[in-house]
Amino acid sequence: MSSLPTPAASPAPPPPRGTPTTRTVGHPVDDAARDRRGADVALDQERLLALSAPAMEDLHRQLDSPTITVLLADSAGGVLRAIGSRALPAAPAVPPGQLGIAVPILPPAGALLGFLDADAAPVEWLGHANALLHTAACLIEHRLIETEPRGFLLLRFHRYASVLGTPLEALVLFDAEGAVLLANHTARALLAPCAFGAGGAAACFATQWCGIVGYAALGLCEPFVLRDRRGGGFSAQASLRRQAT
Repeated sequence: MSSLPTPAASPAPPPPRGTPTTRTVGHPVDDAARDRRGADVALDQERLLALSAPAMEDLHRQLDSPTITVLLADSAGGVLRAIGSRALPAAPAVPPGQLGIAVPILPPAGALLGFLDADAAPVEWLGHANALLHTAACLIEHRLIETEPRGFLLLRFHRYASVLGTPLEALVLFDAEGAVLLANHTARALLAPCAFGAGGAAACFATQWCGIVGYAALGLCEPFVLRDRRGGGFSAQASLRRQAT
């Protein structure tokens, strides 16, 4: 967990007390900087904002406090969206007396989901709030990977076959060579200490990459057995996202 900084923003009239609001915020970007980043970054941020909205709103509802603001930030801590009844502080860090908690979404270059509580909450409440926060982040990760237009093969796996097809499954998106493009929190946890680095699928799985691609090409509904490098096994399903060119 990490502290979630808040952005420098122009003062705005606060909404009526007790009225939840949704704000999309950020620093102005000149045309040259936008061109340097490329169009894909803007599209990715648009997807992030759209796909995170339902989970953020549900998280704010479940936290059920007029002093809490739910925040979505980029990997550098710049706030992209805020949901809550209080105006965002203008300071670049959590103000004194406020509690800030954040969890990563598709690290290291993904995003942060968190909340600020203007009235520091009792310690016994934080465990419940943290669990809700992690659940919301997992839901967002799952939607982002499932709907990612790039990639070659989508792999779903878990110890329990009944979990496949749900947000509880491990989800990894590979390119045609077996390099990992995206992996959700469950996949990272199940395969730890395997690092999704240059080794890709070959570094994490004893099942050969060509075999995984073969299962995906068959389009089978029934799960197959996926072996990891530690001798363990998972129930898995694989699907091709596009044909290699």
